[in-house]
Amino acid sequence: MALFNVAALAPRNAPEYDDVEAAYRTDQVLTAQLAVPAGVPQPPAMLTLLAEPKFPAAQPTFGLAGEVNGTPLGWRCAFARGIQRLALPLPQSALSSASTLDVRLHLTGSPSRETDYLLVYSSSRRGVLQVSLESAPNPDRTSTFCSLE
Repeated sequence: MALFNVAALAPRNAPEYDDVEAAYRTDQVLTAQLAVPAGVPQPPAMLTLLAEPKFPAAQPTFGLAGEVNGTPLGWRCAFARGIQRLALPLPQSALSSASTLDVRLHLTGSPSRETDYLLVYSSSRRGVLQVSLESAPNPDRTSTFCSLE
């Protein structure tokens, strides 16, 4: 009987994602809705997105842009190889006392299906992209800090 109870437990160290989507066109839109906790985030607010850029050259031929609560934004990122958290700064005007954030991201430039694309990770358990709102993400080796254009 104890063996069956152990088997029913949640797996240890479950990955934070279990699905991946490749963005390789500028008309592909990645969407998410986030609740904004009361009093958080303090400036500078950032969106973090779990992603993996794929590119053959020193830098990819694509960039990242989108809308947050209807505010058009663009970011310049010095992409690295491998899975990383993209830290995307948000202007205070995009937050403007909202209780939720409607996030719509897309690629810019000239991505391609074969060589230059962005893998974006999501969680079926949470039902969303691996995107979050933070006051100041922890600077670690897997974060790529982007700047607003």
